[in-house]
Amino acid sequence: MTEAPAGRALPLTGWWRRWPSWAGYAAAGCAALYGAALLAGALAGRLSVVGVPGSALPATALLLVGAVFAAATVRPWGRALPVRVVSAGVWTAAASALAGSCFVLLNLIELVLTGSVRDRGGDGDWSGFAERLCFAAVGALFAASAVSWRRRTASACTRCGRVHTRRTAGVERPAPQAAPRRVRWTAYAGCAAFAPYFTLHALGTLGGWAEVEDHYTDGPRPYMLLVLLLLIGLADFLLLGLVRPWGMVFPRWAPWLAGRRVPRFLPLAPVWLIAPTLALYGAGGMVLGILLDIGAVGSDPHWPSLGEAASLAFGGYGWALAIAAVSYQRRTRPRCAVSPASHQKS
Repeated sequence: MTEAPAGRALPLTGWWRRWPSWAGYAAAGCAALYGAALLAGALAGRLSVVGVPGSALPATALLLVGAVFAAATVRPWGRALPVRVVSAGVWTAAASALAGSCFVLLNLIELVLTGSVRDRGGDGDWSGFAERLCFAAVGALFAASAVSWRRRTASACTRCGRVHTRRTAGVERPAPQAAPRRVRWTAYAGCAAFAPYFTLHALGTLGGWAEVEDHYTDGPRPYMLLVLLLLIGLADFLLLGLVRPWGMVFPRWAPWLAGRRVPRFLPLAPVWLIAPTLALYGAGGMVLGILLDIGAVGSDPHWPSLGEAASLAFGGYGWALAIAAVSYQRRTRPRCAVSPASHQKS
């Protein structure tokens, strides 16, 4: 076992540091309540969830079965079940719930910009927004339950995921370090994915490409191009922070914060809110583009330029963001502060 970096040990107090002990209960309870609510709605005639027709009953079954698997991760009877079966059940429930919440980011952006949430038909979609938020929360709890279960069944520490004795005085945070080479290059590719998208918007704004310019009904304005550039810059800044050491400790160019450790939730909270939406949106756009190209679902005269560029930008950035976030979580995960004699070799 690699020795944890030297540093001040942090106390193990706080309910958030004891998440492995309650994540399974929280996931089971929330999934059961949400599943019961969807079942009641289905019996009352509401058969669609997050805008997908006929999805109420499958979503209910997923949540209720997932609640059983989540409970198995923290209850004694769960030990009698095959470890891989429980893991597969909880991770499947987590992935499915997060997929159901994938467009919550678009709802949040619309809410901030317009003060309302609407569906494709222009009608209010507050119920769909609430459903996506619930799926996001339940999916996160399922994922936490799965991680806790994997550590517990591997005889590892549920707090840090490493094998050592239980004689711990607190936790230590790892030293700042860059992500592995492949992860860094994936992040750089994700940043560059916006280049074609921005270029085509610039050509449309400046009138240099008729096909792109015709896409805008009212005509784009130069200040909108500057706003787009600013948003892309902020997105790339977030992605690069996940793979560089200054994403773990504030650098010297950060006034009043230089040398202080970056709280893990600060980059990870927006990342896991953004990444699923952009990754699935981009992947879906690419699939739609292929169908448009072959004429299976009609045609779009703007697809070879704007559609493809948008799918590449959002999808490429979203997947790169998810990969970088996983690496960031692993590199910033606190380690239990234990004496050298209490380490066990793994």
